[in-house]
Amino acid sequence: MTAKARRLPKRRIGAPARRAQILRVAGDMFSDDGIDATSMRRVAAKAGVTATLLYKHFADKDALLMAIGEAFFAKLGTYLNETVKDERDPIMRLKARMRAYVTCGIENPREYHLTFMTALPGLRRGKDLKAFRERARRGEPISDAEMTLGMKCFGQLEQAVSDVVDANLTRIKDVAALSEAVWAAGHGVVSLLITHGDFGFTEPKRLIETSIDLVLHGLLKR
Repeated sequence: MTAKARRLPKRRIGAPARRAQILRVAGDMFSDDGIDATSMRRVAAKAGVTATLLYKHFADKDALLMAIGEAFFAKLGTYLNETVKDERDPIMRLKARMRAYVTCGIENPREYHLTFMTALPGLRRGKDLKAFRERARRGEPISDAEMTLGMKCFGQLEQAVSDVVDANLTRIKDVAALSEAVWAAGHGVVSLLITHGDFGFTEPKRLIETSIDLVLHGLLKR
């Protein structure tokens, strides 16, 4: 290395890139070492930043986990949006969204595990969503800024279920309960495939389609 090269200052990266780098490192450490065993100072050291800089981006581990969850939901939103652009049949729209959810989870196992298979703070429907429902019934608008990405993704699933119910195709009319049951079924498939992939399951695509068909069979009128 020449003297000139040694004198060159280290290239600084912008705040968005630094934030993304920290999240990648934290996600790896949470997955490999466990959340409890991963301290903020260890994340800072692994990411090559000072603890002070880390705390400027994230107040604590809960904030890191929530950011990882939001990043996953951003990906999930893209999967959901790309599957149903021109689909008019409400059953096929629901089926496409179910398939998109499972596919996104399987293709992003680390993020899925941290988002849905840990005690992620704030991952709940809670009072906010109930209040939003009441406002929607009264015809009051709800801004995008009020909704988390997770709530928006679940809202897409819930809308697909609601469309099938509104078409008078279901035996049960409780949209909230049906949406949660559909989500639970999809979560079961994803969690099994990403944690027990060596079990020797049926070929994944066939397992996913069979699981979706079983859920729809129970959902729809005979």
